Amino acid sequence: MSFLKKLFGRGPEDHKAKGDGYFAAHNYYEARSAFEAGLQSCQGKPEYTELANQLAARICETNRSMAKLNLHEAEHALRQDALGKAIEHLELAKTLTDDAEIREKADHLLSGLEEKTNKTEVLATSSSCSSCSNSTLDIHEEQPDTHIDLPLSEHYDLLIHQLPEEMYDRYSVLGEEFAYQFILASQDRHQEALDLLERWFTGLQRDIYSYEKGKLLHRLGRVRESEACLRESISENVANPLPHLGLALLLIDNNRLDEAALQLDSMIAAEILTGQALMMKGEVLQLAGDADAAIQLYGKLLDTQLARAAAEKLHGLLLESNRQTEAAHIFKRYLGKCQH
Repeated sequence: MSFLKKLFGRGPEDHKAKGDGYFAAHNYYEARSAFEAGLQSCQGKPEYTELANQLAARICETNRSMAKLNLHEAEHALRQDALGKAIEHLELAKTLTDDAEIREKADHLLSGLEEKTNKTEVLATSSSCSSCSNSTLDIHEEQPDTHIDLPLSEHYDLLIHQLPEEMYDRYSVLGEEFAYQFILASQDRHQEALDLLERWFTGLQRDIYSYEKGKLLHRLGRVRESEACLRESISENVANPLPHLGLALLLIDNNRLDEAALQLDSMIAAEILTGQALMMKGEVLQLAGDADAAIQLYGKLLDTQLARAAAEKLHGLLLESNRQTEAAHIFKRYLGKCQH
């Protein structure tokens, strides 16, 4: 089965390819939805047994990443003395993963909170943040479904914690209207999000506006407009890593593999989202049919923080190359358990 079919087909391979793209961009909610859709498509199809195992592992890793985000949010809430909010994030972290380290840390923090909460008659959970509390816009009567029982502002804050740190700082002060459209986009309500983004834009933060618009246009299938927006964002602020990544994803999705490879090489050379760029370079090599080069690249990443993600890719490639012994070794060492 060709890699092009995996990326552009309508079967479970398509969902996995989309999920991998979302995961590389740290869009974990969208990634999990794509992986779950792929796993659903595999049911009752013995020929997809191996792919189903890969999708299940990706769901597990995505949930683990989301759990880590909730731990981060809980620690932030504790520094703000927002005990109720901290408890919500810690309980959510525990429900997301079986990772022993994460659950142990969550339990430790919860046990430290127990005495404090017992002395508190009412726990007041904050429903505002610095980016939202000063908004005077009456922009909607119906809040978007947050899916995780959090107020809009907290859901937004959790989503943008997936961004690089420097971009999180910028996104955190963009206001309620921007936060609302950001959550709509995470729920695949792309046209609604685009309309609201246009209303939000005042001429400031143009690189963010152009990137977000390009991302939405890409998801709506308006590729030429999307590419123009992404390149405009890079031109406005070359230090913003997000449009660099978005452009690479667009080029891959449209099978412009040579251009995608050059884009990723430039990101790696400039140390822009290096980990994601390396993983995506491996995928480009796969799509181009150069399995040996992809295997070599993923193998080099096994001694890095990208070990598990690289091992998943490497395992599948080795199986497809009829190198079962090596594949079994990789699975045993890196993929035998959900948590690594």
